[in-house]
Amino acid sequence: MFVKTVSTIGRFSLLLLPFALVATAVDCGDSGSGGSTGTAGSMGTAGSTGSAGTSAGAGTMGSAGTTGAAGTTGAKDCTVVSPTAADMTILDFETVTAGATQATFGGYMMGMQYGGGTYIYPNAATAADLMGLSNTFDGMNWHITGLVKDYSGFGIYLTSKTDASMFGGLSFDIKGTFTAVGTGTAPAATATMTIVDSAHEVDSTHTSDARMTCGSCAPANGSEYDGTCAQASKSIPLTGTSVTQTVHWNDLTNGKRPPSFTGESPNPMLLTALAAWALPWNGTGSAQYMVDITVDNIKFIAP
Repeated sequence: MFVKTVSTIGRFSLLLLPFALVATAVDCGDSGSGGSTGTAGSMGTAGSTGSAGTSAGAGTMGSAGTTGAAGTTGAKDCTVVSPTAADMTILDFETVTAGATQATFGGYMMGMQYGGGTYIYPNAATAADLMGLSNTFDGMNWHITGLVKDYSGFGIYLTSKTDASMFGGLSFDIKGTFTAVGTGTAPAATATMTIVDSAHEVDSTHTSDARMTCGSCAPANGSEYDGTCAQASKSIPLTGTSVTQTVHWNDLTNGKRPPSFTGESPNPMLLTALAAWALPWNGTGSAQYMVDITVDNIKFIAP
């Protein structure tokens, strides 16, 4: 099984995707992957062409290189906001409007306050070939289906840099199955989870598309994609039965930044994307496969 992490997938920053979905409404937050110029950042390239997609704003999100939300060229306010004890439940999908293609929480339409929403990439609805992932919330959960034929995934973006250190991590219910297409073989059903923080996010000086980020990591070799700035990650197994996964901040490892390059966990005081799940893909020559994934009850956990 092959999975690219947020820092390198599709050679785009994970942060880009989220903001593409809420583009013009967000002024801070995750940096966009392939985000185009703009304050709230438009989407990236590798997503549904632009989770983090092709659209602007809270786009399908980054890691696997999809849309770029808050990260595009322009002024960027990275003031830290904080959730409260009342925000322990992030998304339970109980009140999402029927037919919605995105679920949001908190002050998702404005920077400078805690909030965010969901994204997928590439988004089949906006992809040039109309192929990729789709999602619905009509079952009072987050149901993701579609074809994996490129770097793909899903996630939760934040509209502002967030200090979630009052909590110990995240929990969520998840199940999923992968089905081979044609004569190919589907990979083992897993999703590589990252929690993105600014300490491991590339700084604005070294972004490949001149987008603005909240990151402070200066790549050792001067390239956003040289692998020296990397987010911490954890592999999440998927089965046909829903399982509650509890992930503490320090359960995610192997984050890297110069000069030490030692494996690190995310800093919960500096979050720029709440969570991203990348699906297995090893690039050209990989076998395509169909996914059917359901996520529910996304919450912070006690410290």
